[in-house]
Amino acid sequence: MFTALALVAAACGTDDEAEPAAAPETQATTTTAAMVEETPTTTEAMEEEAPATTEAMAEEAPTTTEAMEEMMGTMVDVPMYDTWEDVLAAADGTTVNWHMWGGNENLNSWVDTYIGDVVKERYNVTLNRVPLGDTVEAVNLVLNEHQAGVTEGGSVDMIWINGDNFKTLKEADLLFGPWSEGIPNAAHVNWDDPSIAYDFGVSVDGLESPWGSAQMVFVYNSAYVPEPPRTFEALAEWVHANPGLFTYTAPPDFHGLSFVKHMFYWAADDYSVFQQPFDQAVFDSIAPKVWEYLNDIEPDLWRGGDTYPTSIGALQDLLANSEVYFGMSLNPRRPSTLINNGTYPDTIRTWVMDTGTLTNKNYVTIPKNASNPAGAMIVANHILSTENQLIQANPEQWGWGLPTDTTTWTQEERDILNSYDRGVATLPFDVLAAAGLPEPHASWPTQMEAGWIENVLEA
Repeated sequence: MFTALALVAAACGTDDEAEPAAAPETQATTTTAAMVEETPTTTEAMEEEAPATTEAMAEEAPTTTEAMEEMMGTMVDVPMYDTWEDVLAAADGTTVNWHMWGGNENLNSWVDTYIGDVVKERYNVTLNRVPLGDTVEAVNLVLNEHQAGVTEGGSVDMIWINGDNFKTLKEADLLFGPWSEGIPNAAHVNWDDPSIAYDFGVSVDGLESPWGSAQMVFVYNSAYVPEPPRTFEALAEWVHANPGLFTYTAPPDFHGLSFVKHMFYWAADDYSVFQQPFDQAVFDSIAPKVWEYLNDIEPDLWRGGDTYPTSIGALQDLLANSEVYFGMSLNPRRPSTLINNGTYPDTIRTWVMDTGTLTNKNYVTIPKNASNPAGAMIVANHILSTENQLIQANPEQWGWGLPTDTTTWTQEERDILNSYDRGVATLPFDVLAAAGLPEPHASWPTQMEAGWIENVLEA
């Protein structure tokens, strides 16, 4: 495999957010939804910001058709096929049914245009985006087909997934592969990076391929908060001194759940205990400190803590209207984008706690009974292309974090990436990189969410 990858890397030349296992169904949904909410807010805005045509994208893209043709004869380390040319031939004229959260038309348009149109034009592969209300819907479909004895010709070819949902399908042995380290553009992924190799503590093992990266940052209005609190102790002091001007989204919204996870890291003073499968004794020893902190600040939250925003969009609106002075984002670049499009005032800034911040990846996976694994691998491969990664990273377009290793990119590609204006509210890359903390093992968030509901919301 490594020989094959070396050949692919030579053919391709050289290639910067996310999510978590059999966790609560709502967790997976809100994770996906939260990230999508951070995409441009209107289709019109996206169209204005994005390259208007695939031709324009191609002009930016260092990965040329010629380079792709070079990789066609390259050996690949994936099931069923020996060369990438074999994969392309098998997928020619087929349809890929990609099941993904579909509640945001901006993202839908992005996928249809900058992924679907490209794979159709270049590989004659039709991308059929199947919108979901919750990722678990696709997981249950695969599980139900398995129980019905459908071992091939399944209805799901690819799923936008991570965390608990990935854990469910992996543990049920219902995933195609290993394949993700064997496709040509896998050469642009640092598989030794724990944040990529482990999906919320669950080893990826070649069964899913990254396509985005998320990192939690806190957002504040510097017009009212000259210096934000950098510890949770200081945050509590600020909330008590400024009642009504801070809140967080209610779990299961992923931002709110991420805030609660942060609280557990703070209370434990050792995040490593959450990298192992759930331990009731450990949970019982740490959780009371978390509930005590959150119940202590609750009377001084927005609206006295009688209610919480249920989505990151609602919290963004409160911050934009100066009803609160703080917000959160899983896309460190998104606040700058919201300044640029006029949603946020230009005094918005971001910060991370001195103790670090949660970082995770989004993935795509292929069920074992997929009808079209070849087509799905082609789509996954295009997602990892420097061409698509540059579009995702452009803060004037998508501005999503990259799961690829830019040291494998060409100098021209890195120059394009470095030419992007990250915006006044975006922290430097090195600051974000140094603050990264791994997500807890996928077996923990369910307990954290249930505990928050019982001990904070309903207390």
